[in-house]
Amino acid sequence: MHYLAYNEPILHRTGDLPLAYYHVDEQHPRYHMRMHWHRETELLWMRCGTMRLYVDEGTLELCAGDLVLIGEGALHGADEVSGAVYECVVLDPYALLMHVEPCAAVLKEMIGRTFFWENRALRLDSELSAALARLYDAVRGGVACGGLCAVGALYEVFGAMAERRGHEVPTGAGRAGVKAEQLKPALEYIERNYGAHISLETLARSTGLSPKYFCRCFRAIVHRSPIDYLNHYRIECASYLLATSDMTVAEVAQRCGFNDSSFFIKQFRRYKHTTPRRYRSGGSAP
Repeated sequence: MHYLAYNEPILHRTGDLPLAYYHVDEQHPRYHMRMHWHRETELLWMRCGTMRLYVDEGTLELCAGDLVLIGEGALHGADEVSGAVYECVVLDPYALLMHVEPCAAVLKEMIGRTFFWENRALRLDSELSAALARLYDAVRGGVACGGLCAVGALYEVFGAMAERRGHEVPTGAGRAGVKAEQLKPALEYIERNYGAHISLETLARSTGLSPKYFCRCFRAIVHRSPIDYLNHYRIECASYLLATSDMTVAEVAQRCGFNDSSFFIKQFRRYKHTTPRRYRSGGSAP
């Protein structure tokens, strides 16, 4: 899977367990989280630093200790990342947790939405914090029989969260009057065709919206204009190729949709604050 994919088609797994753990710091290729979604549910626990998280039509300012339950299929991404380190558990709750009938109704209600527990509440609530610590210890591999411990800890975590229902993140129509769901075809189109010419009209047509209304909706939910987001995505793809291939700078520019190498270098400086050659060598801008 390309690490920039918006619609993550993979199943997140650890061995035979339909659950995956991710530790994300500034060395991670997705440290600056692009807008994406997956069918699984995600538990994101901030360990230090700050970042702004967008989930569908909601915005959360996260700091150390915050916990977010990101509902299945929710469009999410982040910016304004400052010294952030966070841990994610991405899981299939239907495969892991729905077998106990009395729990199923509560779980289904929770995973269809997004909830936020502030760090102040977590610090005061030792039961939820302890359950989270057991879960993350288990999936990191720090506990014997980690899979069994992880499933047990998941029941504890979801039980504690259900008792202490967090702030629900809005999932209705955004300020522009459109749901994030309606913009997913445009993001998928960019993912599949970023190396070719893409017009604003084509992106708008993929969503069934007029170009003017599409631009307004896109900015309200994604927090960038469509063209700015397209160029940013192209530069992220170019960065990946510069770091992992022997392609020349001109070849990378062409592969990522930039027919003019000078414009490519200008855009690369804008988003990465360095040149492509310096980026490849690990240097910074003068």
